Formats: sequence, C-alpha cells, structure tokens
Amino acid sequence: MNLRKILRMRNSSKKLAEAVLTIGLIYVLLLTFLFVFQRKLQYIPLGKIQNIATYHLDKFEEKILVADDSTKILFWYRVPEKGEKIILYFHGNAGNLGDRAFKFDVFSHSGFGVLAIAYRGYSGSEGKPSEDVLIKDAQMALQFLLTQGYQKKDIILFGESLGSGIATQLAAKHEVAAVVLESPFSSIISVAQKRYWFAPISLLLKDKFESIKFAPKILSPVLIIHGTSDGVVPYSEGQKLFAAVNSRKKFLTVEGAGHLKFGEYFLVLEMKKFLAEGL
Repeated sequence: MNLRKILRMRNSSKKLAEAVLTIGLIYVLLLTFLFVFQRKLQYIPLGKIQNIATYHLDKFEEKILVADDSTKILFWYRVPEKGEKIILYFHGNAGNLGDRAFKFDVFSHSGFGVLAIAYRGYSGSEGKPSEDVLIKDAQMALQFLLTQGYQKKDIILFGESLGSGIATQLAAKHEVAAVVLESPFSSIISVAQKRYWFAPISLLLKDKFESIKFAPKILSPVLIIHGTSDGVVPYSEGQKLFAAVNSRKKFLTVEGAGHLKFGEYFLVLEMKKFLAEGL
C-alpha cells in the first residue's frame, strides 16, 4: 500500500470521526434543549383571559382560591340546576378558560354546574405549572366544592386532553358520580415518545402524567370519548387507558373526529346518557 493511499484513508477516517462527533454534539444539544424547555413545550398558556362578563356566561362568577403556597388560582363557578351534577373541569394544555366559554355555557344551560380551573401560569392564575402543583390545585378545587355542601356523588370530574391526566389522578383517590375523559392518554411519556422518537423521553420527562397507573384504582364510572383521527393524542392511547379501568366504563368511538372535535351538545348528551345508565 503506497503512502498516498494510507494518507487518504487516514484523512477519510478523520473526517468520519469529526462527522460523528458533530452529530453527537448536535444530539446532546437537542436533548438538552428538550430537557430545559420541556414545560414550555408541554404547557401552552396562550391568550389573555377577559373579565367573565365578557363571555356572557349566565350566572357564572369568578372565584380566587389561595393554595397552600399562597399562589392565587382563578376558577369560574356556576351552581347546578336543582337535582343536577356539578362538573369539575380540567382543560387541555393550550389556551385559557375563555377558549372554553361556549362549552361551559352549553353545560350550564343543560343544567350542570361548573367549576373550571385556570392552571397555574395560565391567564388569570399565578405561578408556574407542573404535574405536582396541578394535582394539588385540583384537590383544592374538589375540597372547595365539598365545603360548599356538595357531596362526592354530586361531582363529575371532566378532563380534556392534558386535563384527563389530572382528572384520572384525582379519581383514583375520590369516588365521584362519574369521570369523563375527552381525548385522554395512557401517559404523557407514551404520547411524547411517538412525537420525539429520537429521544429517551422516559428519562428526560419531569411531568409524566402516568394515567395508566392510576386508572385501575378508580372506583367511579368512567366515560372515555376519543376520535379515530386524533392527530395529537392517538386513538390507541384512549383504548389503552380504557383497558386499565376496572370500574363501570364506556368507550365512545367517534369515527373521523380529530382532537377534541366532538361538539358541546354531543358531550352533554353522552354524559347524560352515561349517568342514566348507572341508575
């Protein structure tokens, strides 16, 4: 082998090593970015909430509850019509309460009461969101309802998308009238791993919301609603969570529906049917 060929091989090996090193560095930087900014990616508090009167919600009022760490949390509250349940509502990861105003309006005009929380860091509430504090705030919300004279049998836990993880954990500790999960997941790990397939998500993720671990502990009836064309939380996620529930349960498949694309009147109808089935 002549000297020129040896030098050419060494040069090629050096370039390969440099390329591998560069790719490795880029990968580490990408993982670092995901780890440092993960809550910015997971929680998306878009928009500014307006005064509740702006949304023309009949008989709703604003409530400010103060958490144990002195953080002020905003709630929208409306009492139910006589004999109806009250919905403790946990919204998805994007937007604010104002984006769900029409939903609350339909719920209330169907007789349901509503207590909806604005998560920490979202418009109307102080602090920063994390799994731990959101679960504590949910517990505070439930305790507020109990102090208002409601019994657990009067309360429906309703979680949409991210909120399904909060509702599931709360339901694992408290037996209520029903648990309604709209486009739920088995865990954030499972959803995120599909999106960030190149990263060791289970090692990086702080707020895992492992609903599948809490689902078997639920004693309340559970209604899961999921669309087959959900591009945010795959339909299979709802199925997986449903399989882990041991209490009375119903899985409602909505063919062709995307993420949270069900319609407010449809949700009310299915909730009322599900409640009636348990009587």
